[in-house]
Amino acid sequence: MKILFVFAHPDDEAYGPAGTIHQLVNKGHDVTIAVMCQGDRPGAEEVSNSRIEAFEKSCNALGAKFVMFDGHDCKLEYCWTLSKIEHLITELNPEEVYTHNISDIHKDHRLVAECVLVAARPKPESGVKGLYMCELPSSTDWAFGQMGEVFQPNVYKDISMEIYKKQQVMGFYTTETYQYPDARSIESMETLAMHRGKQVGMHRAEAFKQVYRLD
Repeated sequence: MKILFVFAHPDDEAYGPAGTIHQLVNKGHDVTIAVMCQGDRPGAEEVSNSRIEAFEKSCNALGAKFVMFDGHDCKLEYCWTLSKIEHLITELNPEEVYTHNISDIHKDHRLVAECVLVAARPKPESGVKGLYMCELPSSTDWAFGQMGEVFQPNVYKDISMEIYKKQQVMGFYTTETYQYPDARSIESMETLAMHRGKQVGMHRAEAFKQVYRLD
């Protein structure tokens, strides 16, 4: 099965569903990760090269193909973003698509999620049969429900065997990983994975919101 993950920034795949990505690859699925931006966050544009290098290392470690567009952090524009995502979905023809939670605090996440919703709408000719939204620490949780409905997962993936791979790829992003108790720390990621796991009787889990699934 072809599966596409669409994110705004290099590192979103690591902090978000890295365990699930690695698991899907190991199950033999054809997985592609696309990011819209170059990682040149405002006020720290110099970290872009490090983030691009880390993204390539992360995707290789996870076993996924990757696409990076030339957008700029916090400067994404709707029509450009939508056209890139629509073209990508037409070209790859994935059966499942994963993206950001649409009520994240980060404006780039919300825009990408909205564009994916449009590009992956279930038209009769569409090959997309499932659409899911992911949670990202410091973006999904820090919105506090003020940007829209709070993230409410209804799908959980057991990543008990993939947690070490997730730790590894997060560690590639040396400019984006902080010390505990910051939400963007490896320890915080492990705490969230344990929390999601205990909700459904697993040791470690990643949580998703299923938008639709056509069987």
